[in-house]
Amino acid sequence: MRLVVNNNPRLPRLFSEEGDYLFSIESSAPDPVTGKYLPVAFLLLGFGLYLAGCLRLAIGLFSTGRVFAGVGSVVLSLMAMRAALLFLGLPFSLVEVPLFDPRLYAASWLSPSLGDLLINAFLFVALAYYALLLFRRFGIVRRVRQIRRFYLLFIIGTAAVLSFYGLLQLLFSFYSNSFNNSQLVLDVTQSIDVSVFKGLLCLAIILHTGSYLVGFYMLSQLFIAAVRPATRSAGIILLGLATLTILPLGLAFGLTNGILFGLTLLFFFIVRLTGLRQVASVVPYQVYLFIFLMLGVSSVVGALALYEHFDRQLVINKQRIASNLLVDNDLQGEYLLAERSRQMAADPLIQTMLARPFANQDVVRQKIVKYYLRDYFDKYEIVVTLFDPAGRSLDGNEETLNLPQLRRRLLRTALSTDHPDLYLIHNSNSFSSRRYVAFVPVVTSTGGTSTVLLELSLKKLTAYSVVPELLVDQKFFQPGLGSDLSYAGYENGRLVYKEGDFDYVNQLTPAQRQDPRLFSIGLSVEGFHHLAVRGAQRRMVVVTTATYAFNDWLANFSFLFLLHTFFSLLVIGGYMLARGQYFQVFRTTFSTKIQLFLNFGILVPLLIVSIATASQVTSSYQRDLRRTYERRGKTVQENLLKNRALLADSSGRAALIDLAENVSDLTETDLNLYGADGSLQVSSQPLIFESGLLSTLMHPRAVAELAEKGQPQVLLTETAGSLSFNTLYLPLRAVVRPGRPDVVVGYVGIPFFDSEKELDNKLIELISTILNIFTVMFIIFLVLAFVASRILTAPLKIITEKLKQTTLTGQNEMLAYESSDEIGLLVREYNAMLLKLEESKQELATQEKEAAWREMARQVAHEIKNPLTPMKLSLQYLQKAIAERRPNTEELIGKISQTLITQIDVLSDIATSFSTFTNLPAMRPERLDVVPILRRCVSLHKGGVGEGSIRLKVPADAKNGRYIVFADENLLVRTFNNLLINALQSVPEGRKPQINASLEPRGTDRIVICIADNGAGISEEVQAKVFVPNFTTKTSGSGIGLAVARRGIESAGGQIWFETEENVGTRFCIELPLAPE
Repeated sequence: MRLVVNNNPRLPRLFSEEGDYLFSIESSAPDPVTGKYLPVAFLLLGFGLYLAGCLRLAIGLFSTGRVFAGVGSVVLSLMAMRAALLFLGLPFSLVEVPLFDPRLYAASWLSPSLGDLLINAFLFVALAYYALLLFRRFGIVRRVRQIRRFYLLFIIGTAAVLSFYGLLQLLFSFYSNSFNNSQLVLDVTQSIDVSVFKGLLCLAIILHTGSYLVGFYMLSQLFIAAVRPATRSAGIILLGLATLTILPLGLAFGLTNGILFGLTLLFFFIVRLTGLRQVASVVPYQVYLFIFLMLGVSSVVGALALYEHFDRQLVINKQRIASNLLVDNDLQGEYLLAERSRQMAADPLIQTMLARPFANQDVVRQKIVKYYLRDYFDKYEIVVTLFDPAGRSLDGNEETLNLPQLRRRLLRTALSTDHPDLYLIHNSNSFSSRRYVAFVPVVTSTGGTSTVLLELSLKKLTAYSVVPELLVDQKFFQPGLGSDLSYAGYENGRLVYKEGDFDYVNQLTPAQRQDPRLFSIGLSVEGFHHLAVRGAQRRMVVVTTATYAFNDWLANFSFLFLLHTFFSLLVIGGYMLARGQYFQVFRTTFSTKIQLFLNFGILVPLLIVSIATASQVTSSYQRDLRRTYERRGKTVQENLLKNRALLADSSGRAALIDLAENVSDLTETDLNLYGADGSLQVSSQPLIFESGLLSTLMHPRAVAELAEKGQPQVLLTETAGSLSFNTLYLPLRAVVRPGRPDVVVGYVGIPFFDSEKELDNKLIELISTILNIFTVMFIIFLVLAFVASRILTAPLKIITEKLKQTTLTGQNEMLAYESSDEIGLLVREYNAMLLKLEESKQELATQEKEAAWREMARQVAHEIKNPLTPMKLSLQYLQKAIAERRPNTEELIGKISQTLITQIDVLSDIATSFSTFTNLPAMRPERLDVVPILRRCVSLHKGGVGEGSIRLKVPADAKNGRYIVFADENLLVRTFNNLLINALQSVPEGRKPQINASLEPRGTDRIVICIADNGAGISEEVQAKVFVPNFTTKTSGSGIGLAVARRGIESAGGQIWFETEENVGTRFCIELPLAPE
């Protein structure tokens, strides 16, 4: 705001009581539209267009398969934008947005404000997403599983564990920076206040933690891929022993690095023990528990960082308090007070007001206290007394000593300082207080010399002080010290002063006072933490608070765990809702359903009970507090009404002050006495009103309720600065004349400054307890649900394995299950099914045998009829030629004989083919590396392609013996040769054969071998007969090859199929399972 002397009708104007123009008020702030909103809008628009362009470029690169380039473009663009924001200080340098105010949060140059922390969080999430994208795109886990060398796997597993530990260190550092550099308190054992900024800080922490969880997930997947089932027992033992060694040592000695490394080992021990791994399902039970395991580890780290922050801040605050108590002279305060005294003496307003004895001198006092003695002197209680040139007090009280008398009394035990008219009052106990007295001579505007007497007393840091916290300098009193604050002063090893409830005589021994830890990190003894600071002349101050208990750590862990869990469930639910997969959670595995229903069955009632309990206990606390206030108010009212005469006597102000102080001391409450008009008369805490924190007039609502509605009392919630408290107002009635109504002679207001604090402390205890119970029960039921699902589904897994092994050709084994539950019923039905299956198998075998013989007979008859017809015709023709005695009979006999021999060879081939098919030898499966077999077959046929080519494509890791199958080698060779011969023969004349053979993995447990040609293809009408025995489209061959190949491939657990397009080519594919390790 700016004052304008010129009379401008467009500006707000102020006039005197006589109607004369005084000045106008002009706002110096810029126009909010052009100076604030418009620049922000342009800034957002510019960055929005920049991000849109970067995303469009990345999408274009992704669509062309250039994934790495797409990821690089997005990441580099985001980092460039972030660097520009930091370098230019945007947006705070342009518009002072509270979210980007460094006074609220400032961790480092990378996060100079809470808004910057949020931007970094979103950038971190993007980096984690693209890192996961590349991790999956390049199949890192699959590549690790293909490694067979033990030392390489050991190196990868060890690197994954150490990298996990490194990420845990970074996460701990992030938590520590967030807690140490913020004015917002996230420790639920210290504050339960809720605000928008605290919510945004929690959001930033959640986003950062989620990004770290992506890193944890990738490293754990690498570890799982590197370990082998054969080393499971040894790995569990080693990880368990290392965890039991390192984690307790870290906890015992308070070593943060040891605790974090122990947590890392514990995480991988649980992963190895439970066999958690990634499963392809919507919410598989192993991934379900794995997510909570990672959230638990992150919450433990966050709670540990909160403990470290509290412990570090506690030591700093205690050292500050102790050092302040040990200092006799406040040298900086003395210098500043001398400087401010000279400035006060030269102040024209003070000079003018002191020259007017009947003027309101409160203006002078207010200016001295609120202008000259602010900031540094907030730790002192200040009393200002004004004297005229004759030495008389200007407060109008005749009982006040004059200046010479007061000077003699004050300087009786005073010590001179290096500054004139500034004295340090020396008490017998140097620990009790520090008190300064300053006499400031002021030459008034009339030429006389008045005096301003300043009395500064160091405020006591008592745990039960009724002075509002905002009156105490936060540099010297931290609410985080707790309500159990006590401190004591020692001289020559003897206790000379103490404040608080702790018994230093009996509970702090001389040996403990000599412990070196007491003077460095502090000493914890029987639930109390002590820290001492030595001073000059063998003096020592010990500051004591309650220790940071395990319940406090558990409360913070519970808060962070539930916060992360809630946000994770929210994200998962939103993702499933956006993808339309919200019903697929009911289609997941039976084990997952058991866990979900058990957990939600416990979670929902537990949540309802917790909310109801908190609400009920809070209401009970408030009712108890209100009854306590009313009882104390009634006591105060009765004591004051015993002195009705003083209340009605406006001239006895000193007596009224004494009455207020006596009643206040008697009832252990603060009180404010108001006149019948609602104006303040006296107060037991005048400093509050002198500081301007509270109005000297009663609350308007209290006046309305008591004076107008005649209420006997009213309890209101008031605020003084940042402190909220309850005040009880009661009327003070006096009998003027008998038979007439009582007259209100005044009111009493009883402020309970610690009311909200008491309620907050009780609510903190309640919420901490509920959080602990809720989280512990949730984790216990989470583990129990996991164990229950394992136990309940174990028989189902056995049944599933047996069902997989059930066959019509082999021997089926019955299940043994003694229980008579539902699973027992299922087992009995399964066993009964096996008996029926055995009967049906025998019947089916007989039917199939008869059908096979019938089909075989039909096929043989059909094939034999084909050569018999020309043989019969040839013999009939020869018979006719002989009968007619033709001259070329011998020639005909030769030709017909050759024809008969040819047809007999055909009959022989038919018989051989059918014999081969029916007498196919038993399979002799063995572990085979399929790649060398395929290479040999391809090399064998390369010489028969002429100008064409046969290409073989195998993965880069094919030489490592990665692709091992369990099959018959002869069968594979015959099958590959058959397919290669068919491919070469299918190419029509005039076209160069282009045969492509390939092998590639499918998933993690199967391979696919394909042989493709550029032949004529297979017509649609014969595609269904390709694998039928004795069917062929070639002029030579029996048509048995593909039938035999199909039978052998399927017996090895694989399958064979083809894809064809006429006049383009055919592609035969074989899928085989990889042999188990």
